[in-house]
Amino acid sequence: MAEPTEPGLSEQYTRASPWPIPLVLGIVTSEIGIVFDGLLPVAVGGLLLFAVSVVGILRESGFSDSLWKPALGIAVVFGAFGVALYTGTAAEARGLALTGSAVVVASGAVAAFLYETERL
Repeated sequence: MAEPTEPGLSEQYTRASPWPIPLVLGIVTSEIGIVFDGLLPVAVGGLLLFAVSVVGILRESGFSDSLWKPALGIAVVFGAFGVALYTGTAAEARGLALTGSAVVVASGAVAAFLYETERL
């Protein structure tokens, strides 16, 4: 006789991913930092949390075998959108937050590259 199983459960997935909660918190925190004047560092912190979560999801799901490649890609996207927002629209605070986050994420990508190639 076959033993009953609960629908939706699988032996393939033994644990849940921790990344969705930080991902959402990063989005919410970055928007709080943008909406309220004077909280630009909070916006940058939220964007960094968002970027780290995306890199973690890509690494955990197997889409990337390293940390530095997706981090560098996110830094390029953040930088491009940040410069476009700052120069082309009235959303200067968002542009500054994205550009500042791009610099920090790019620095993290360089550190991850040096660590993964055992140069650090």
